Amino acid sequence: MSKIYNRKAASEYAIKYGLSPNPQYVYYQGDDCTNFISQCLAAGGAKNHYHPTHPWWYQNGRTSICWAVAASLYWYIKVMTKENQLGIKAKTISIKGDGLYDSSIADLLEMGDIIQYRNNQDRIQHSVIISGFNVVNGIKEPLICQHTYEAINIPWRKNFKETIFHHIVSIS
Repeated sequence: MSKIYNRKAASEYAIKYGLSPNPQYVYYQGDDCTNFISQCLAAGGAKNHYHPTHPWWYQNGRTSICWAVAASLYWYIKVMTKENQLGIKAKTISIKGDGLYDSSIADLLEMGDIIQYRNNQDRIQHSVIISGFNVVNGIKEPLICQHTYEAINIPWRKNFKETIFHHIVSIS
């Protein structure tokens, strides 16, 4: 059964804890980006998912790899979307760098959606959440919250090889 993702709650959580971590969760000093994004997803209603090959969970100060590692979260979302059963599902679009961002992508994105970045070694290295938008040259540009380094409502554009947008379509 699919549930509606509470984008407002996820975004509010990101803004509240973007600069100083939530003490109710473990904090990975110097490498907390995806752990933080998973917390935001949980604040939006996503529940622990003990999938046999791609588990996504937080329990008693411990996390699954899919909860805390950028590439593993990417594959978790991809596998759950393909299986179309339980878990976090998304429509995913990727672009090389940030130069191909256009209104077709902008119109898809909403607050609470996730952005990930692939580095020059072809590794998904960073995860952020959309917390708002600015309009630049008539196109809405995401503002993001992140950890590693901690920031709230900053522009999404970064110097990476590829940008991956996950528009969350359901959680369960």
